[in-house]
Amino acid sequence: MYKGTYNKDGEYTGFYVEGIHENIPQPNIELTAEEWQQALSKNYKVINGKHTYSAFVQSEDSILENLRTARNALLISSDWTQLDDSPLSEEKKTEWRNYRQALRDLTGLDDLTSIVWPAQPS
Repeated sequence: MYKGTYNKDGEYTGFYVEGIHENIPQPNIELTAEEWQQALSKNYKVINGKHTYSAFVQSEDSILENLRTARNALLISSDWTQLDDSPLSEEKKTEWRNYRQALRDLTGLDDLTSIVWPAQPS
């Protein structure tokens, strides 16, 4: 039986064969011969304890870092809407204030796999 060990990010860190290797490190999962070969390609990770194709899967920390970078750029580009001398009406300022708050709320989402960006006021 094949075994694959992995780190906290789900990346494979070692491969073993029961009966040949003793004291196989934890955490590990059982792999078929096909999964063993797939895991060597680096396009697979262990996600929720399962061998999974993941060429584009990022860790939650990476997703949050990218989200914050994009969000911060949008906040900076809309700072002018909240200045006292902004040419916007109070109604438009409120729309922009709500938009900016929705941007800030993105980092508190439970499901980072389907982020819906708020629409920028017109």
